[in-house]
Amino acid sequence: MLLKIKAKPSSERVRIKLDFEKKGQKETPFLKIWLKSPPDKRKANKELSKLLKDLFGDCTFVSGATSREKFIKVDGDIDNVIKEISKFIKERT
Repeated sequence: MLLKIKAKPSSERVRIKLDFEKKGQKETPFLKIWLKSPPDKRKANKELSKLLKDLFGDCTFVSGATSREKFIKVDGDIDNVIKEISKFIKERT
């Protein structure tokens, strides 16, 4: 599954929110991820990469290496993504 991510570096804490973007009649899921690390020297990308590997196991960045908007490829479907994000949120609350 190809998943869109909107990264928010230099945040107070790490958070993840599953959101939906409306394009015409279709709603497309994306992840909004707040990261503690700043965007300089790829620190935020390294933090994001580790977080995504912890959540989804094997994942690959498809585009967005220098952008806050990124696309990753993960194994599974949207149900798996929702399950892993829910688990992440429960562990942190």
